[in-house]
Amino acid sequence: MLILAANTILYCRHWEQTQHFYRDVLQLDISFQKDDWFIEFNVNGAAHLSIADAARCTISAGDGVGITLSFFVQDLRDAHAAFTQHCVATTEIKSQGWRAPYFYVHDPEGTRIEFWTRGLQ
Repeated sequence: MLILAANTILYCRHWEQTQHFYRDVLQLDISFQKDDWFIEFNVNGAAHLSIADAARCTISAGDGVGITLSFFVQDLRDAHAAFTQHCVATTEIKSQGWRAPYFYVHDPEGTRIEFWTRGLQ
């Protein structure tokens, strides 16, 4: 099996706030949109993240339980500062664990998002 791309779909109760978070705070480009209930964002060339309005779907919202999105970034300090600028609560940058350094934020659905790098500049 040759998998050419990956897409994670999050079913959302807080549709408007979650759209704003991924589009305007994370600044992900929209690669596909279906009416006003489904948006696919391009994370990078082969990875996508979609959000769907749970009120318009047959699958319930996950409420952020049981999933962590993990993003490897080039400049962890810049990423951390961008969230602070948008008044998004973050943890401090930590240097413990197997994927250090890293920090966490949560989207409006409660989904934990980890940002990490291999070393601070």
